[in-house]
Amino acid sequence: MLRKLHALVALTAIVCYTVIMASLALLVSFFDRTGAWQHSIARSWCRMISATVGLRPIATGLEHIPHDTPAVVMANHQSLLDIPVLFICLPFQFRILAKKELFRLPFLGWFLRRAGHIPVDRAKRQATPAMLRMARQTLAARIPVVLFPEGTRNAQPARVKAFKAGGFRLAQAAGVPIVPVTIYGTAAFLPARTWQLSPGPVSLTVHPPIPPTGTLESLMAEVATVMNRQLEAEAIRMAQPPAMSPVALTGKR
Repeated sequence: MLRKLHALVALTAIVCYTVIMASLALLVSFFDRTGAWQHSIARSWCRMISATVGLRPIATGLEHIPHDTPAVVMANHQSLLDIPVLFICLPFQFRILAKKELFRLPFLGWFLRRAGHIPVDRAKRQATPAMLRMARQTLAARIPVVLFPEGTRNAQPARVKAFKAGGFRLAQAAGVPIVPVTIYGTAAFLPARTWQLSPGPVSLTVHPPIPPTGTLESLMAEVATVMNRQLEAEAIRMAQPPAMSPVALTGKR
């Protein structure tokens, strides 16, 4: 009962945040040619969501982010919380490829479109060239692109599911590296197709960049291997009991 109440209160607060922060971002967009202010507002917006639901993501591997070139950042997808985690943890401005349905939502969709994020129409293959063209223009402006190569949320988060090839083609066509990112814990925190919140540890790991060389199949296999290895390591780490201090072991103070 308490979890349902928490979810209801959190959802109500998030709707209010969305109306206020999206309106602010839309207003700022008329004076913000680079998108930096809008991105800063989006990060604050996501931090507000994080505080409301009790989400405290821990990021590691940030030193792997390339600073001399834009990149295609690929993250596994487990939960609706993945996007807030990315905005909170990644310390640079980026544009995200998101399903077009989000662009139809009041306030949120208006922000996404105005800020230059890129809609993905999964039902129409003929829309793919336009999406890739927008993404290449973003990379040409030296702004990284973030996407979920699985396409949709993964109901079996222990391993990534089959990737879509579009993001890999984008990296090869633009000649920019792929930066794999593994998110762990959001599937348990907010499972797919539910609003049931179960607060717990969430981590984001940035892996070393991968050059866009070789075949599409080899690139997809390499990124999947990196993510699956990290998911397995995180699952093993979380399954271990917490270490007890010498005081706890001896009973002395």
